[in-house]
Amino acid sequence: MRTIDSTTSLHTAALTDRVKRGDVRAFYRPFAERYPSVRNRFLKVQRAVMFIGAALGFLGVPLLAVGVVLVVSNARADRVVGDLSMVITGLVMIGGGVFFGWFFLRFSTRRGTPKRHYRLSRFATDNGLSYEPGPITGAHVTPWASRGLLTLTRVMRPVSEVSERSIEFANHELRYGVAGTGTAQFGGFCAVRLSTRLPHILLRAQDGPGDRFTLVDLPASSQRLSLEGDFNDYYTLYCPEKYERDALYLFTPDVMARLIDRVRGFDVEIIDDWLFLVSSRDVVTLDPDAWQALYDAVGALSDKIGRWERWRDDRMPAVPRVTTGTDAGTAAVELKPAPRSGRVAKRGRRLRMRLGVGTWIGLIAFALLMVGGVVSMFHQGG
Repeated sequence: MRTIDSTTSLHTAALTDRVKRGDVRAFYRPFAERYPSVRNRFLKVQRAVMFIGAALGFLGVPLLAVGVVLVVSNARADRVVGDLSMVITGLVMIGGGVFFGWFFLRFSTRRGTPKRHYRLSRFATDNGLSYEPGPITGAHVTPWASRGLLTLTRVMRPVSEVSERSIEFANHELRYGVAGTGTAQFGGFCAVRLSTRLPHILLRAQDGPGDRFTLVDLPASSQRLSLEGDFNDYYTLYCPEKYERDALYLFTPDVMARLIDRVRGFDVEIIDDWLFLVSSRDVVTLDPDAWQALYDAVGALSDKIGRWERWRDDRMPAVPRVTTGTDAGTAAVELKPAPRSGRVAKRGRRLRMRLGVGTWIGLIAFALLMVGGVVSMFHQGG
């Protein structure tokens, strides 16, 4: 597929131009037949459940208030135990309401309508892209799919085949845990396929739309690399230990300048043979300014990828090579360097991770729920 470079023009009129209802109806009928998922009624039920869960969370507010008043006013220890269980129950209900409310807002903003699909499809056609509404599996995005259950929506890809490097724009939902039953992380990314594998490097944008409360894990702080100038004011760079020199080879001063000037607001992740520009907000939207910022970011890095693909890992071990000796019937064993092109030593393939804010919130909520249950049982038994 073709790639996007700094000279690629972007046509955004389809995102904002007025549309005729007849045109939308004529477009949507065959579109829905091709992609039946756009009429998925289960999504409506899912949004309704999320809304009800968020509404029930408000009932926790008066329950918490009454419980706090009773705890403060009661001097008897036996009464305090019961009142404390009321406080914990109220906190759990409020936390659940916030959780369901957040999910409801996320699902609502991603709700596809015929007009939205019409605009996005026209935009894709005007810019040489294909458009698939989804949801589809993200199993082909191997590094991310290995983290949990990855689902993609509003996927756009270039339709031209003039280059071996592929590029993909998509909104994503990544569910952690067994079979995707754990914490969910929403957002969007632009994924660029590289021709060689590189060490795992993550740049977290300081001014990015920080959805930090859903982060399940973060790189260990010992892998943070401080760079020269004011780059640290804009990005935090993480690389595997002992790969600091390699990170400096990939992120030269001119690359860092481009990141500051044109890629601000996106996290940048290199992992295996993929380059990701990541946002906690959707990237496939009807916002022309957001699209222009994304195209600028991709164009800023596209002509630097060639240098990155020349990187080789000199840590790859040597392998034995058997050659015939000068004496008859003898053989000499030598060592030769292993093929380094497209390979990364095990230590550099993945960053070491620690628990993120989302995991801690889940653990604390679970602990509160357990404590509330135990206190309630103790109070009733007494």
